[in-house]
Amino acid sequence: MAKRDLKFLMKDIEGATVAGARTACVQIMNDLVEAGPAYSGEFSASWYAVAPGKGPGNPRSSTGLYKYTLRNVPKTKFKATGLYTILNTSTHANKAMDLRSYAKPTKDLDERKVLSKTIKTGRRSPGDTRGQVVGDGGATSSAPADWWSTFGLGGPLTKSLEKGFRKGLLTFGKAKGFG
Repeated sequence: MAKRDLKFLMKDIEGATVAGARTACVQIMNDLVEAGPAYSGEFSASWYAVAPGKGPGNPRSSTGLYKYTLRNVPKTKFKATGLYTILNTSTHANKAMDLRSYAKPTKDLDERKVLSKTIKTGRRSPGDTRGQVVGDGGATSSAPADWWSTFGLGGPLTKSLEKGFRKGLLTFGKAKGFG
């Protein structure tokens, strides 16, 4: 009897872990959309939660800030090596994440009119990153400089993970091994 209960307990724990991880991915990707830049909506729609050994899905179409749900996170089986990697497949992700120098987008859009985010205006010098906008000028930035490293190292990632995982655990349901 105890062996049977232990078998179900392990399956319950694994199932709850996957449910928590999936919901945490949704929370993290939505928080990345809020924290990151938004110009056309392409970057915000390019976050993917990828299971080990799998690739990201097809490109998504978005003209605004993308809202992630559980349908954006593939179901997977529990693996001790990790469940998901979150990545951005946008061709300009390195620039949007302030990892490379800024280059003016090819689309002629005014992000202030397209998306409902707070926009900083000013001047961007050659070689600056996307977020480096100061003084007066026509350059715009919809996320602070170094938002990506601040999100990952400054605490927001941990908060998103905790909030999403807890929410996922609450949706898992009743354990099967114990009446």
